Amino acid sequence: MKYSSLFHYICLTHETHSRANLLTKKTVANASMKTDTVLFSLCVLFTTAFSGCGSFDNQADTNPKKLRFGLIVAQEAEQTFERMGVLQTYFSKTLGHEVEFLPMTNTSVLIEAMRANKIDVGTAGAFTYIVASKAFGAQAIVTTAAADGNPRYYKSCLITRASSKLMNIEDVIKNAQNITLSWAYPTSTSGHLVPRYYLQQRGVMPDDFKEVFTSTDHTATFFSVVSGKVDVAAVIYSALDRYEKLGKVKKGELRIIWESEPIAPSPVFVRKGLDAALVKQIQQAYLDVEKNDPKASAALQSQFTYSVKYIAVGDKFYQPLRDMANKIEGLNLDQ
Repeated sequence: MKYSSLFHYICLTHETHSRANLLTKKTVANASMKTDTVLFSLCVLFTTAFSGCGSFDNQADTNPKKLRFGLIVAQEAEQTFERMGVLQTYFSKTLGHEVEFLPMTNTSVLIEAMRANKIDVGTAGAFTYIVASKAFGAQAIVTTAAADGNPRYYKSCLITRASSKLMNIEDVIKNAQNITLSWAYPTSTSGHLVPRYYLQQRGVMPDDFKEVFTSTDHTATFFSVVSGKVDVAAVIYSALDRYEKLGKVKKGELRIIWESEPIAPSPVFVRKGLDAALVKQIQQAYLDVEKNDPKASAALQSQFTYSVKYIAVGDKFYQPLRDMANKIEGLNLDQ
């Protein structure tokens, strides 16, 4: 599976994502990603369609009258949708600008919107940020931290059904040709980048598997294993505990067969070209939200299953993940 660039890969997967979004959460995306079945022109069609959306006015100025925040929202995070007004009120008052929060479930839409100067501030996973920083110079400004003030690292994992004969990662490596595997979305750090890099380091490439799918998000990927659509799926480590607690999967129904080293947490990032003083204001608004507006803090908190606070961060914090991406065959950011 080779692509001219990572952005090419993201564009290629957009049609699959659009179709899969119409399916239930328990349904895996129904097409494996093969370059001979999806044309690169899909990226052009997607960009044209998005550019024609009347709700997004192009705003390339450095200090726009209205600031638009794009927020990747998990399917279960209904509270975030309900509290958009709270967030808009807090940031508008703090920044002295009209503010609009736009919930998004697709990272390719967020990336394209920011590249076209139609979103000013984005919140998404580290790998999404790395793509955005390469594609159009996005700048990381804050990330999440634990109570002690240190970055709240997390992990990736590979899961399978408890009834599977796959007991550990060695079984996956030995039997890849007989195994179906699902990534999460293309720019997922824990659902694609990190596990793919690990498998490559062990000598296993995507083409070595019986079939590889790309799903719409971690939820769809998780339930692709639960429903038996695939043998193994790459997801964020906390997913299993989350869905067990929610009663959506029985305890002991799934098995974790590999877990990663700690991964840098998701950043908030801004588009290239924003006024430096405004960027500093946006950064400070996140850093102060917990003490200045508990309701807005709770709205941001609803994205997570654990308690978080915000700390300042810069691009260098994500360099190790960028180096990782550049070592993955077919997804080189420098191409």
